[in-house]
Amino acid sequence: MSKDRSSNFELLRLLCIFGILMMHTFGGIDTSVSFFNTEIHVLVNSIFNMGVTCFILLSGYFGIRFDFKKLIRLDLMIIFFTIFGTIAVGNLGIKALIKSCIPVISRYYWFISCYFFLCFLTPFLNQIPEKLSKENFEKLLAVLLFLFSVIPTFGFFEIMQDGGKGLVHMVMIYLLGRYLALYHNRSHNTGRLFLGLFLSIGFIFLSDSSLTFVRGKLYTTFCRDCSIFIIFGSVMVLLLFRELNFHSRFINRAAGNVLAVYVLDGTVQTFLLKWIDFKPYAGSWFLVFLAIGYALAIMIIACLLNEVRKATIGRLEPWLVNVVNAVVMWGVNAVRGVVRRLLTYFIG
Repeated sequence: MSKDRSSNFELLRLLCIFGILMMHTFGGIDTSVSFFNTEIHVLVNSIFNMGVTCFILLSGYFGIRFDFKKLIRLDLMIIFFTIFGTIAVGNLGIKALIKSCIPVISRYYWFISCYFFLCFLTPFLNQIPEKLSKENFEKLLAVLLFLFSVIPTFGFFEIMQDGGKGLVHMVMIYLLGRYLALYHNRSHNTGRLFLGLFLSIGFIFLSDSSLTFVRGKLYTTFCRDCSIFIIFGSVMVLLLFRELNFHSRFINRAAGNVLAVYVLDGTVQTFLLKWIDFKPYAGSWFLVFLAIGYALAIMIIACLLNEVRKATIGRLEPWLVNVVNAVVMWGVNAVRGVVRRLLTYFIG
């Protein structure tokens, strides 16, 4: 489970966060004024909503080793930038400040909250492929995919009611990533992988485009995270990038900032939108190029801010991590002792 990540996978992570920023950018633009840009909007969603699923597939492919101190370091970064963003945009309400101090448990960012909880589950999830035979593991994945992906995709209703933006989806995709690492770690035919990806994107685009045209408003039915076509396409993307093999210190360094980019997205956009107005260009043919430049600008600014943080207050992180870890461990042991005494008293 401790494979070294080469730059091909780090490049994939950068492309995933870029795609997420592209979707967020188009999400803030009224593309309904232009048929062409509405179709571009549908295409952007069809391609780039694979980003989150690819992130989790990568986690499953390499396997997450639970490291509480690493989670503390990540949480400190998230807390810092969340408080920074809350204050910077002038949102000084008590509720907003409290939520920014506990972004993980307050689900300030749904992806990060679910990712944290996934990390706590991985010591147990990692045992599933170790204890199950390949056949039973495949049966488990088939049941999960049928219940939480196939039914929502074609049934137009969901068991979880979250569009795949929740812990159940993450657990399923993580296990799928483990399966790919264990049983599909050989080289694959890139032509067939490209064909599978093209067909997946094509079906999503044509289906959502048709629904959008018929019903007169943007539809994202088939590009939701829980869509079986998004999952299939994401698997194709992961396997395609696995066929690459190169090393770049720059890409690896930049990819280390992807979660900071995700956290800072809203804050950076708040400031950029004071000078940038997409409304006059909502009907222009070059809107997509403006969006690409805008998303790249957000990435660069967020990466630079995180590099500055790491070079300054980030130097205090080792000490802070040890302090927080000691306090949490003391609290956990105290609670464990109380629970044991209560259980002994009530049930013997």
